[in-house]
Amino acid sequence: MGDALGSQDIANEQQALLDLIDKIQYAQLEGIRLPRIAVVGDQSAGKSSVLEAVTGIPFPRDAGACTRFATEIRLRRAKEEKFNVQILPDVSRPAHERDRLQRFATSVNTSTSFETVMRNAVTEIAPQNIPGRFATKDVLVVEKSGPDLPLLTVVDLPGLVKVANKDQSEDDIQAINDLTDRYMKSSRTIILAIIGGNQDYVQAPVLAKARHFDPRGNRTIGVLTKPDLTRTIGLEDKFIALVNNKDKHNEFKLGWYVLRNPGPDDFDHEWSPEERKRKEDEFFSEGKWSTLPSTMRGSFALKQKLSQQLMKHIAQYVPKLRKEIKELLVKCEAELKSLGAGKDTIPEMRRQLITLSMESNKLVTPAVDGTYKNPGTEKFFPKIERLTDSKTLTPPQRLRARVVKENERFAMRVREQGHKLDLISSSGTAGDVMMKITRSSQTTKEEYAQRVIEPFIEENKGTEFIGDYNPRLVYHLFHDFSENWPMLAQEHKDNVGVICNEFLAEVIDYVWPHYMREKLRTEFLAPQITQLLGEAQGEVDKLGADQMYEVQSYDPEYEQRLKNWRTETSTEERQFSRAEELLEKMLIHYDVGKLPVPIQFE
Repeated sequence: MGDALGSQDIANEQQALLDLIDKIQYAQLEGIRLPRIAVVGDQSAGKSSVLEAVTGIPFPRDAGACTRFATEIRLRRAKEEKFNVQILPDVSRPAHERDRLQRFATSVNTSTSFETVMRNAVTEIAPQNIPGRFATKDVLVVEKSGPDLPLLTVVDLPGLVKVANKDQSEDDIQAINDLTDRYMKSSRTIILAIIGGNQDYVQAPVLAKARHFDPRGNRTIGVLTKPDLTRTIGLEDKFIALVNNKDKHNEFKLGWYVLRNPGPDDFDHEWSPEERKRKEDEFFSEGKWSTLPSTMRGSFALKQKLSQQLMKHIAQYVPKLRKEIKELLVKCEAELKSLGAGKDTIPEMRRQLITLSMESNKLVTPAVDGTYKNPGTEKFFPKIERLTDSKTLTPPQRLRARVVKENERFAMRVREQGHKLDLISSSGTAGDVMMKITRSSQTTKEEYAQRVIEPFIEENKGTEFIGDYNPRLVYHLFHDFSENWPMLAQEHKDNVGVICNEFLAEVIDYVWPHYMREKLRTEFLAPQITQLLGEAQGEVDKLGADQMYEVQSYDPEYEQRLKNWRTETSTEERQFSRAEELLEKMLIHYDVGKLPVPIQFE
């Protein structure tokens, strides 16, 4: 009596553990990998017969009803017999599809056969008139309970296919492989690798996959079906050596099991558990297969092994599962807290928006003014020690500092890159007008005047007197020489826009609840930012138009610098040419008018 009670206690604990795993799976927690047994094998390996022998459920064997998705079979102990089927839809499906699949729940009884339910499930999950019908991520859950059932959960995966056929295309084969690999590669999956004795096992893809994902054979159980056919193909001794773990390439620490499957003549009627046991006992009572230990032959031995091994496997990973679920719970609670308190009425929502806007403004004002003083107990602006540690980037919160830096960078780029050419004096030193910078090619002002400006004057003669040149040509030269300005201004405008967006992102993430942020960005801020950037773009566009205007300079510096140049250049030995004078006027006009106007906040 004591032993019986002890066994019952263990069974209750095992069932509670399996029920817990079931609940975790129904929760579909992202990133949680559950311990499980995955049944893998070729379509012709007799996988359906093995499942029927282990679970007592008559899975369809014809190719038209072959598995197109993962099927999880759950066997539980209960006083009353129940047989239910439902679909656990993939979380990535659209909401309306998940709702449709979740409504699929059927009880198998005398009026509704399991084969009919399976075919209906195939139609729901993977109908034939849509692409990608093989290997979806939905899971068909088959739950069977009764007083004499083993405590077991196994996942049946689509049968592996080598060559495309009328039922499976090349894409289907790849999809099946991807689904199978997803299960097999997990260290928390026990692989139940099934091969048939009707062909040499070296051709079985499932063994290659098992070696790849479980190279040490620590979590793979081998199952040989159709052992009676091994003599027909002349490989009986080879298969007996395999299941005795004498093939070092396919040695599984969890062992091999051999099952006698129904043959083609037996498909007209299902084997009852009693008939299966009798057939298996007859087969293993004679011939070479009789030398196998009773612990590795027949469906009963396999059921015992699977049930025990699954419990050990789950117990091994329960501490890790507990830790992972706690970490997810902490993350979920943090996300829930970030959503803030719910507001049910419009006045409550309005008050919340006003409060959040005022809190945001308290951060925006010191950032725009450049004071960077945290209001109250806030910690939005970084401390001084954090700033001194950063040698490369100014924090996004310090808005004005970043804009000032960008203005300085813009002014420097205009000075160094705003002009089209580098012109130096004939002496090799930098001219009074231009700052010498690194360029791929340089030329002297005298050479440029003779080679470019003189022909330019000849080609643009107007009503001027002979020997003179059209004074308006200086504007044409200026337009050409300053052609980089619009590009530099465009980059400056874009950079300041990025700085402002990064600052606003910091404010939003600091002040606003998580569930409001996206709507705030898309519905409120985006239109205003778009409008402001559009206005800024208009100013950049005006620059291109302003360049074409002939604006007379009234700066006395222009007159004085031109006078000094004439005095320094004109000597008894040499007089400056009209082309040199025209070029110098343009360069002085450019230099006097090139200082950029920095962006200011209003």
